[in-house]
This record gives sequence, structure tokens and C-alpha cells, in this order.
Amino acid sequence: MMRLAPLALLLLPSTGLAHPHIFVDASAGLRFDDAGRLEALRIVWLYDGMTTLNLYVQLGLDEDGDGALNEIDLARVAHGETDWPPEYEGDTYLLQGNAKVPLGRPENGTARMIGDRVEVTFDLPLAEPLAVTDGAVLKLYDPTYFYAYSVETVLEPSSLPADCDLSVVPFEPDAADAEAQRQLAALSAEEVPDDPQIGERFADEVRLTCG
Repeated sequence: MMRLAPLALLLLPSTGLAHPHIFVDASAGLRFDDAGRLEALRIVWLYDGMTTLNLYVQLGLDEDGDGALNEIDLARVAHGETDWPPEYEGDTYLLQGNAKVPLGRPENGTARMIGDRVEVTFDLPLAEPLAVTDGAVLKLYDPTYFYAYSVETVLEPSSLPADCDLSVVPFEPDAADAEAQRQLAALSAEEVPDDPQIGERFADEVRLTCG
């Protein structure tokens, strides 16, 4: 796995200060089996331009110097972003009630360029298909808030159960949230917030409601 490291961020200007340091426009989708159970997630990460430039540096991309990524470059990006160590949860958390739903490892990873930004897409199967009578909530966040995810789009599922609805509930900060973000902005890339789960506080939610 080759997610961006603090040292690499410091190699480029204007990236050494403030949490978060990496900004991701995310999209999320759900896949259901023939019985209407949730069986997999589809996750899309669209990185900001500065982070994309950092990927060029870290992965040694664009060796011919033409400014474009070829198929080999994109395959390296996709592999680096989806080859996760066992303890890494992919900043992807599916909840039903207060219980975390176990997820598997990424599949079908691809990467492409959109303008000057790199986009990574992959499927994330559930460990077991999930009955969704009670709905579910999907959150994309980095617990330490080094990465900031904004859920821009819910991908339209082809097999959403007839009695279910899918929506995005954006994070809306109150005064306390704004103050917490102000304090986090003072942290350098090497510093870790006192609250190791602070990122969840600022997470958008993808809500599946059924019934």
C-alpha cells in the first residue's frame, strides 16, 4: 500500500501545515445480491491536484516526462492504493445500528486521470452479505483527519431493493466542531491529534433506509 506519507508532503510547498493535509472527493455505491442483501461497496477517491503531484513523486510516475500517465503508471497507482495491510480499514466504515459491519479487501482496483487529478476506484466486498431491513450507514473518514473525505456523489445502484432509499447527509459543523477544526489546523504533518478518532466527527454519511 502506498498512501501518501508526511515526509513526502513536506517535499512540496504549502503542505506542511494544518490538518487535514490531503483532500479527497469521494463517491460511494452499494451492490446488492439477488436476495436484496448488501454484498459489496464501490468506492471512488478523487484526489486533489497537490496530492496527485505527490503520487507522481512517491511512485516515480511519468518516467518519460510527457506529463501523462500511461497504463503502467495507472496500474501502479491502483495497486498502491488498494494493496492494504491487514490492519488498515481503508477509511471506510459500514455501520448497522451501533455495530461495525466487517468488510473484506479491495477488488477490481483501477485508476485514471481526470484533468490534473488522479481517481482511484475499487470494490469492497462485505465479509458476509448483509440483510438491510434495518438500513445501514456508510462513513468515509481518516480517524486522525490527515485525509479529509467529502462524499460528492452516491452511485446509483442497479439493484436497490424497492423499499429502500439511498442519500448523502453532509457534515454540518456547529461552533464546537469549527473550534475543533481550528485547533487541528495548527498541527503539522507529523503531529497526531489527541483524539485518535477525531476524523469520524467530521464525516459525511451515506444512509441506506429501508421499510
